[in-house]
Amino acid sequence: MLRNDNQIKLSEYNGLYEKIIPKNNILLKIKENIDFSFVNPMLKKSYCEHFGRPAKEPEMMFKLLFLKKLYDLSDEELIQNSCVNMSYKYFLDLAPDEEMIDSSLLTKFRKTRITEDILEEMLRETISQAIKKGLVKSTAIIVDATHTKANAKVESPTEILRKLTKELRKKIYQEQFDLSEKFPDKPVETADLTEEIKYSKQLIKNIECEILQNKNPKLVKLFIKIKSLLECDRIREIRSNADIEARFGHKSESQSFFGYKTHIAITEERLISGIKVTTGEASDGGMLKELVNRSQENGVEIREVIGDRAYSWDENINYCDENNVILISRLNPVIATASAPKNDGFIYNKDANTMQCPGGCLAMRYDKRTGKYQNTFMTFNFSKKKCRICPQCLNCKVGQSKTKTYTITLLRDKHKERLDFEKSDYFKQRMRHRYKIEAKNSELKHAHGLNRSESVGLEAMRLQSYLSAFVVNIKRIVKLNDLVTG
Repeated sequence: MLRNDNQIKLSEYNGLYEKIIPKNNILLKIKENIDFSFVNPMLKKSYCEHFGRPAKEPEMMFKLLFLKKLYDLSDEELIQNSCVNMSYKYFLDLAPDEEMIDSSLLTKFRKTRITEDILEEMLRETISQAIKKGLVKSTAIIVDATHTKANAKVESPTEILRKLTKELRKKIYQEQFDLSEKFPDKPVETADLTEEIKYSKQLIKNIECEILQNKNPKLVKLFIKIKSLLECDRIREIRSNADIEARFGHKSESQSFFGYKTHIAITEERLISGIKVTTGEASDGGMLKELVNRSQENGVEIREVIGDRAYSWDENINYCDENNVILISRLNPVIATASAPKNDGFIYNKDANTMQCPGGCLAMRYDKRTGKYQNTFMTFNFSKKKCRICPQCLNCKVGQSKTKTYTITLLRDKHKERLDFEKSDYFKQRMRHRYKIEAKNSELKHAHGLNRSESVGLEAMRLQSYLSAFVVNIKRIVKLNDLVTG
């Protein structure tokens, strides 16, 4: 329940702030330039209006999360520093001698009060305040994606399933020993995933009725988790028991990562105007429409989109043309002139410089040949071994073929007009602004902890990304305002 009264915090020590905090302190500047009063009304819907114990003020709780991301601290470090750092207390609107909350309240606040729509509203608020101050004048956005490593150990699907069924059997021995009579014979240690799946399905089938009647919620939850992973062979896609949503992505042809991607759009003033958080295998180019739409919803006028080769899909080019937006992105011969059927799940992975199948695997090599009518054909060869165990092989044109190859046709003159545009001085001059988003990605990862996930799951990653974006936007607004005011 939220307090309806605004309590005035009086203390004989309030004068310490003016004596101790330097005039150039970053938190002092943020407090002078940024209005955080939007937080309480925005989070009101997350609290019960009439029942429950009085809650800590949402604005103060959100400011604590802000400090956590600003200085890249753990919850415990944040609370310890807030007890002794006068600039922290001043920023939080606390008296110098006022006690701090327990760090466990931050976890509850993150999980129960902040939803995805609230995160989007908070990002929108930073853009709104920047626009009101006259700091956003550009009509272009720069788009890119940065990866975040999962906070989990990578395991094989066989290892994951074996550990889960072992844990389930252990709990049954403790809770319902008689039920262990229904256990099927375990497969040998050297059994492959297919055998492990077959055993697990039989185990689930044998004990399902009794388990669902059990009053131990942890046992039932574990049973349901295993059952859901076995449905539609989802277990084949999982690479970590701790984080079942994290996926492998590619940074280059020979380098991969396990985790998530944060797709961002920034204005030329280096303010983040749009965010989309996905699992690691998602393509950069597929997020362009989403980033444009979110930036526009956040109040940014868009006439240009600047990005790397990952965004030069035919669909993106057509989308920008239809919406009177100039796409500043260099074409790649693999995707720019490909006549392959659309919506078949195959995409060009710009980091690895090759094709990627719907299951996330990269082509091992490709061959070029010239056809009868001077068209160039590119044939991409995929691993037969990986195709055989891929859960999507039956719905994939490569998986169904004997050769495991994917062929596209490069038409010489299809994008001649766009290639001419790339040679223009205007295109070259506008492409020089792309470095700004590389610097922004570096700031997010190295200064505000986006290099590694703090928790597990896509929802937790989304919260981390948005809070980091909120922090860098606030910092940027303060810096731009200082430049304007001299």
